[in-house]
Amino acid sequence: MTQDEIQRMLRGIPDKNSRFTFTLGETVRIKSGPFASFTGKVEGINQAKSLLKVMVNIFGRAKPVKLRFLDVEKVAGP
Repeated sequence: MTQDEIQRMLRGIPDKNSRFTFTLGETVRIKSGPFASFTGKVEGINQAKSLLKVMVNIFGRAKPVKLRFLDVEKVAGP
């Protein structure tokens, strides 16, 4: 197989994280786990591991929570 054939094949395979685009400061809602239905702001993004660090307000205190991309959804703006 030539290098050109390999490159053409790779371009046809979508990146598994390409459908997930998050930005720092963005508000997200947690869909599953112990913090389901909580909302928080994205404070960190690890594309390589598909993880977000989200600051969630619990009992009046902000707590950082690490979540997978699949465990959150974007909150629509006003």
